[in-house]
Amino acid sequence: MTHPSAERILGLYGDRADDWIADRGAVLHPGDGGGLDEATWIGRFSDGLAPAAHVLDVGCGSGWPMGATLLSRGFRVRGVDASPGLIAHAAATLPQGEWSLGDMRQGLPEGAFDGVLAWHSLFHLSPDDQQAVLPELAGRVAPGGRLLFTSGHAHGEVIGGWRGQPLYHASLDPDAYRALLVEAGLMVEIDGATTGQGVWLTRRAFLSAK
Repeated sequence: MTHPSAERILGLYGDRADDWIADRGAVLHPGDGGGLDEATWIGRFSDGLAPAAHVLDVGCGSGWPMGATLLSRGFRVRGVDASPGLIAHAAATLPQGEWSLGDMRQGLPEGAFDGVLAWHSLFHLSPDDQQAVLPELAGRVAPGGRLLFTSGHAHGEVIGGWRGQPLYHASLDPDAYRALLVEAGLMVEIDGATTGQGVWLTRRAFLSAK
């Protein structure tokens, strides 16, 4: 049975949007203290994307710092998040991006994107929901495009904490992620299990010339 805090996660980010904006900050995390070096990962994601590439940021939060970094590199950014307060902040502070309210479990923007990002967002869904949503994320990746997302290290649920509230995370087994990605036609360039950091970078091959 999925932990009750799984359904609370959207309400938590909705109710505490201002706190999250303050805590998340506006700069990429440097990886100090065992965290992920976000500048390195966003650089790997960006490498090879064409100028003005179209990027879909799913679970974009306030738009800071990931969306802002992508915009600063000249990419077009479409951000989607289920928190009205976070989306409002993104629209107010990053008007050069396109920001919309939405739950990734209930559908994603149509079309193909050069890059799809689900940084620290997919892992807030239950394992069953991730099984359904990951193929949809992969399906938005255009030929030659990339998908970057974060995960846990083994199948199961982990309940963390934030400002005195339970913070839900979940993961599939790495083999299950690989199987879903391969089935969706993506090539795994960086395997979240192999790196030990739970970061997956994948790519869709370019269409073959006839």
